[in-house]
Amino acid sequence: MIREPNDGYWNNVWLKKPFFASYWAGRPTCDWMFTVAYAAEAVWNETFWRDPRFNELLVAARSETDDTKRAGMYAEMQQLLHDDGGLVNLVFNSYVDAHTKALAHGEVASNWPMDGQKIAERWWFA
Repeated sequence: MIREPNDGYWNNVWLKKPFFASYWAGRPTCDWMFTVAYAAEAVWNETFWRDPRFNELLVAARSETDDTKRAGMYAEMQQLLHDDGGLVNLVFNSYVDAHTKALAHGEVASNWPMDGQKIAERWWFA
């Protein structure tokens, strides 16, 4: 194990070294997560995994209007990732949201933790 400097991690280590660690927050849709992290042409495809069947399903699922069929396509994509994807997933995050009358806010975004990562901009003391 080599400890790399924090200030150059994203430029010097991530996607450049043969093994590295990163964190992915969830995405609101399967398509978004699969597209940015696992599609063959994805810039952030950390495992450099390329699977023609996965990409075929990814594109087809976007236009599938039958919920059951689309769910089956996503399930098959997940199985392909599980069987051959190259990801070492050490943990799954568990997010907890709390409520207090001391804080106020408008509608809360669901696309990222902390109200779309804008909690400091959109929340105030009541």
